[in-house]
Amino acid sequence: MSRIIGIDGGGVLHRAIFAYMANPQCPPTYTYLNMVTGYLNKLEVTFDDRIIIAQDYGRSWRKGVDHNYKAQRKEAREQKKSPEWWKEQYGKFDFLFEQLDKALHFYFIKIWGTEADDILSVITRYYHKDEVIIISSDRDLEQLAIFPNTKIWSPISKKFKVIKAPMEVLMEKIKGDISDNLLDKPSSEAEFEIRKRIVDLTQLPDFIENPIKEQLSNLLPKNLNISKIPFRSIQEKFKKIYHV
Repeated sequence: MSRIIGIDGGGVLHRAIFAYMANPQCPPTYTYLNMVTGYLNKLEVTFDDRIIIAQDYGRSWRKGVDHNYKAQRKEAREQKKSPEWWKEQYGKFDFLFEQLDKALHFYFIKIWGTEADDILSVITRYYHKDEVIIISSDRDLEQLAIFPNTKIWSPISKKFKVIKAPMEVLMEKIKGDISDNLLDKPSSEAEFEIRKRIVDLTQLPDFIENPIKEQLSNLLPKNLNISKIPFRSIQEKFKKIYHV
């Protein structure tokens, strides 16, 4: 059975940027690559493993269901740094991903209006015959452990999470989640259904699910070209991971 490794790209990206705030001498793109190679090394990946970097792209479809969804996050970021500063950092990563898409046999998936969580959610079902490993510290994704082929690996503990009751994670989210700015507990059946639609990752609306499945179905084989990877020390890490 093949392994599909889905990485929460937004989570890694923001961890790298916040590390850059604390240590401006180290480029955030280097930190990003250093973290990713560390994860892959721990999981002892091989060239046969399919690695998918799931990325956020554009305004989330969930904001159209509830305008309060994650409404506080942009303001919280801009209390730390200016909008121009953030735009510059995101630009660095746009360029990095263009480089990596040509250098690595990884797949960088983003679809307008979707979040990385949506892509990781669909991966668990699309590759239902394979072992799926999701790399993320986001507790929301623990819901996906309900699928028997899916494991969640924490980049913080560097271990697989033990998730005994994945549906309890979903029910807690429905009741409210400060991190997503969903503050009030639903007070009616209609509000309950709206909240469930926003936070339930075990099933997604067709208009989100189907484009992701289509993109997954069109992934073509790619080659590994280590010489095109930025940073010589990162190139050496990839050589050790893939024994080349």
